[in-house]
Parts: sequence; structure tokens; C-alpha cells
Amino acid sequence: MSDRQPELDSKRLARRRVRHRRDPAEWIRLILISSIALWLVSVLALPLGQIFLKATHADFRAQFTAEGGDGRAVTHIGVHEDRAPAQAGDETCSVAIAKDRETVTIGETTLRFPEDDEITHEGVVVYRKDDYVRVRTSYAGFNKKLVRVSPITIEVRGNDWFVDGQQLEEDQNGKSVDRYIGFINFIEYFGTPHLRGSAWNSLKVGVLTTVIAVSLAFLYAYGLTRTTIRGKTFFRIVAMLPLFAPTMLYGLSLVYLFGNKGLITTGFFEHPMFQWMAWDIGLYGVTGVVLAEVLFTFPPALMILTVALSNTDARLYEAASSLGAGRVRTFFTVTLPGIKYGLMSAIFVCFTLSFTDFGAPKILEGKGFSVLAVDIYKQAVGQANHGMGATVSIILLAPAIISFIADQIVRRRQAAAITAQSVLLTPKKERPRDWGMLVVCSAIASYILLVLFTAGYASLVTMWPYDFTLTLKHYSFDGVGIDAYGAYANSVKVAVLSAVAGTGLVFLAAYFNEKSRRLLWLRRGVQFLAMIPLALPGLVIGIAYIFFFNEPAFTLPFTSLEIPNPFNHLYGTIWILVIANVVHFFTVSFLTASTALRQLDREFETVSESMSVPFYVTFFRVTVPVCLPAIIEIAMYLFVSSMATVSAVIFLYSPATRLASVAVVDMADFGYEAAASAMCMLIVLTNIGVRLLSEGVSHIFRKRTQAWRTR
Repeated sequence: MSDRQPELDSKRLARRRVRHRRDPAEWIRLILISSIALWLVSVLALPLGQIFLKATHADFRAQFTAEGGDGRAVTHIGVHEDRAPAQAGDETCSVAIAKDRETVTIGETTLRFPEDDEITHEGVVVYRKDDYVRVRTSYAGFNKKLVRVSPITIEVRGNDWFVDGQQLEEDQNGKSVDRYIGFINFIEYFGTPHLRGSAWNSLKVGVLTTVIAVSLAFLYAYGLTRTTIRGKTFFRIVAMLPLFAPTMLYGLSLVYLFGNKGLITTGFFEHPMFQWMAWDIGLYGVTGVVLAEVLFTFPPALMILTVALSNTDARLYEAASSLGAGRVRTFFTVTLPGIKYGLMSAIFVCFTLSFTDFGAPKILEGKGFSVLAVDIYKQAVGQANHGMGATVSIILLAPAIISFIADQIVRRRQAAAITAQSVLLTPKKERPRDWGMLVVCSAIASYILLVLFTAGYASLVTMWPYDFTLTLKHYSFDGVGIDAYGAYANSVKVAVLSAVAGTGLVFLAAYFNEKSRRLLWLRRGVQFLAMIPLALPGLVIGIAYIFFFNEPAFTLPFTSLEIPNPFNHLYGTIWILVIANVVHFFTVSFLTASTALRQLDREFETVSESMSVPFYVTFFRVTVPVCLPAIIEIAMYLFVSSMATVSAVIFLYSPATRLASVAVVDMADFGYEAAASAMCMLIVLTNIGVRLLSEGVSHIFRKRTQAWRTR
């Protein structure tokens, strides 16, 4: 004991000296983590703020029509929404002042007003004195109706025009002004039956998908962890295949299977032997979307439930058996309570993913059926109604955030399932149970392979369903009106840049956040910002970036001061796509890096600093080699996700930066389903190739940098 005490005291003293001295390395780390926090605020918090501003504010335009020889006399002032110029029949607040400035027409009412006096009519106040005219209106035209806004003031002083105190140039005939409109957009959205129905459809799809996907994932995970069925490796590989495909592929495959000319719908194309098997499931609508979303959400639910079912104490089952509990009672009293937290996490994940997905509903939406994710696209892109697009984004965001918060609460309450005294459960052979689970797992795996194989096969036949001669013509993408291979090259480029830049940024953020010892509030702020993307649908990120990056300047609230937007030059370039992907997939990567870094003892940094070894030397010689498997996994995850995603980038691409996933949506819209399937298969094959490459690279580096683990 006496020999051990001096060693402990020396370590404690060394840590105390390092902690209290002015360590330049610590301040460098704090500066760098502050820079990363500022970057996260710039590309995450500020764009999200723009969504809320866009949903509750509108740009109105004070429009002037001039008559007379000088071209500057006031004859008409109309205030209407900037996105749609006023037309005949639109409700606008209009004021027409006669040339002699003796009469004024407000709406359809003509009034005479005396010198040096004002007239008030229908919320409009007009004042005249000599060559000075002031019009002050508290109403403006919004969506073909008048709404009350904070007053808009238009003044004419001789030949000079002013709107809200700002002078117009001589060649200007109007000026846009921003006004708070409150919850008018939300009231209008829920007051429109079709739009209100989209919210209900999204909720219905989310609930149905969650029930089906979690149930199937539980059965599959049970078969992999609690039985002795053969081929578990095969079943695990098949279950993860949907992760490599864009969600549009599921929709396209289901069209080939259950569409109007689908394989199953027509009874194997009206073959006399199989006509009795013809089955029209009513694909376009909730049925088809749920079938696609189940495939999309199955892998993450399976991963969660597999971990939950693997970490089980065998002593609980022995106790239940010794007390005479049957299988059913054991299931409800031991199995379900033991995995309740994992089960709830799987439910929240499946609901969020299916509620916010865009790709599959875009392919499978039927007549009169739409979901919130597709509504955002229609409002923001199809109708250029950014205000309503922002409103739908907030509506889409609300359930996702609620689900995310609930999941975090569940995780905090979760207790350790395995303790030092636990005995891991080893499944025993039971022929009836094993055969039953083998049938279930085989059926689910067959459905996954059927969907993936159908899209691949359809991309190789001449013309579905009339000519099944094998051909590669669809992979030439001739006649689709899109530079498909240019889009594919852009996707690979964006995925590589996202993987390289994102991995470096994420790992550095996690490193500085874990290894810094000062400014706890800053580190907690970075951790909070890093968790936000997990609750954000990709579509919300995309539309937020439209509002944020496309603005040349921002006006400070409650002032007229404008600040140039330093990120404006990124709009329309490939870098905005990279930033969107890195932010979209930041949370999972950050948690992976943080988990790997927490496995390293802080003594590495303490000893290095006490020996005056620079922290960056320790970082490159110790931290990076030990965490290399996690770094490779993060890079692979960012690459695969960036190749397959469409929701975040659908709003941000330009003709020169079109991506493969966006090309799939465009080709499907134009009726080129076979070419769209071919592009999907290129994405799948690329992602599988990168996955295999990462496994090989990880194996090579693990042998060189992780040999100490086997000693």
C-alpha cells in the first residue's frame, strides 16, 4: 500500500499542474472548438431560423404606376404579395391619386380631401400638403385577400418616392417590404381540405409503417439472436441491403410488381397458367407508400432490436422456467420488459423516417393522395410559394422533434441490461421454433431481394412488360433529356467530398469536444447542436438552405441595417450540396466518433502534456491510429448516405450540379422508369463497392494499427 501511494500522488499532482497552468494547447483547442460551434450555428441554427421567419413573414410590394410627362406623378399605389404580381381580380389595397391631387380613390371609393389634411378610409390614411403626399395602409393583399399588417408608409416629396423611409431610385417603380403575418399560413394550410389531408396521410403512413416494420424487425431479430437457424450471416447481409439504395428504388420496384402493368397485378402478364394469381392491391396511395416505407425503415429497426435482444441475462429465463412460467408468460414478463427501451427507440426511429421520407411517396403518390414531404416540394418548387413551403416544413418538423425528444428521454431512463454477474443467453435447439423462424426470416429476406432484384431486372430488359430481351440500352440513358452520367459523376464527387470533409470535421469536433477541459457550457452547446440534425428531415434542411444561402443580405430585426451574406456565393455550387449532406448526417457520425474517443483514457493527454509533447503529435500518433476503424466507418457512412439521399439536395442542385438521386426523380417524372431503375442500380452497386472497399482498408489498417489489442 505504501509503494502504491506515491505513484497515485504523483499522477494526481501531475494532473493538477496541467489543469491549473496556462496551457497553450488547451486554448488552441478551445479556439478550434469555438470555430466549429460558430460553423454549426451558421449552417444549422441560422438556416432553421430562416424557416420560421419565412413561415410567419411575407414580402409585400408597394407597386407604383406613373402617368404624366415627368413619369413620376403618383396615380396608383397597390400593395400585394411579392411572389405573385397583382392581377385583375386580386384583392389588393390600392390607392389612386388624381393628377391634380384633389381627389383620391381608395379601393373603389373616390374621396376629395382638402389641403393640409388627411382622409381615413378602410384602414388607409392619405395626407396631402402642397407637393407632399403620404399614404399609410394597415392592410395588404395576401393570397387574394386583405390581411392586417403593421403599417406600410409610402411618401411622395415632389419627384422623390419613399417606402418606409427608404428612397427609391429613379428607375424603380416599386419596393418590397417585409411584414409579420403571424399564423396566417398555418390557418390557410389546415383550412384547405387537400393540404390538411396530406398531414393526415403522413400520420397514417407513419403509424402503419411503424407497426409493420417494428413487428417484422422484431421477428427477424428474434430469429437471428434467439434461435439456432442456419444462414444467419446471409440473413444479416440481406437485411442491410436496403441501406445502400435510394428510397425511389423501392417505389419503382413496387410499380413493376403491383402497378397497372405489374408482374403480380396482371397475373404474370396475363399468362393463362397464372391469371388466377392476379392481384391488384391498389398500389398508388397509402398501400404502396407503406410497403416501400417498411423496406426503408426495416434495417435501422432491426439493428436496434438485434442489440436489445442480444443483451439478455440468461438467469432471468432460468428463474422464469424454475417458477413454472410458460413460453407466453415468459415472453410478456421477461422478454418484452428486457427490450422495452430498444423497442421504443425502434418505434420512434421508424415513425420519424417514414413520416418525413420523400423519395418513395414521390413515386407512389396516387390521385388525391399526398404527404407532407411531397407537399413541401410542390409548394416550394412547383408553385414557388416559399412561405407555404416553410409552413409545411414546420408542420413536418413538429412530430419528428417530438419523437426525437421522447426517444432521448427513453434512452436516459434505460438501465444496464448486462452487469458483471450476468450470464449471456445462448439459444438452444428447438426444432419447431427454429423451423418457424427460418420460414419467417426467409419470407422477409425474399421480399427484400425481390424488390431489389425487380428493379435490377427491369433495368436490363428491353421494354417492360412487352419485350423481356436482355439489353444494356437503359444504361446508356439515351433520350431521357438528362446528362445521366454527368449526374452520376456529380454524385460520386459530392459523396467523396462529403466523406473526406465531413469525416475530418466530425472527428475534430468530437475530439475537441471530448478532450477540452474548460468552458463546459461551450462543449455542451456543441453537443446540443450536433444532436439537432438527427431530428431534422432532409427536406427541412434543403428548404432552410434555400432561404439562407440564396439571400444576398440580411436585415437585422427591428432595424434597417443590412449585413451581406458571406455564404451567398455558395448557392448553386457543389459545395452547398456537400454542406447539406455533412449537416444532414452529422449526428450519427459525431456519436460514432465520440464513442471511439471515450474509449481512450485521458492519461494519454495528461502524460503527453507533462512531457511537453504537443497535443497534435499525440493526436496523430495515438488518437488517430486507435480510432482509425471508427474514422473509416464514418467516411463510409457519409459516402453511402450522400449517394443515396435525395430529400436534402432536391432543392439545392443546379443544372450543372444535378445528382444521380435527383436524376432518378426527374426520369421517373418524365416516364423513363427503366432508366430511373438503371440509375438506382448504379447507386446501389457503387455503395456496395465502397462498403467492400472500406472493409478491406479497415482490415489492412487494423492489422497494422490495432495489433496491440491482441497482445
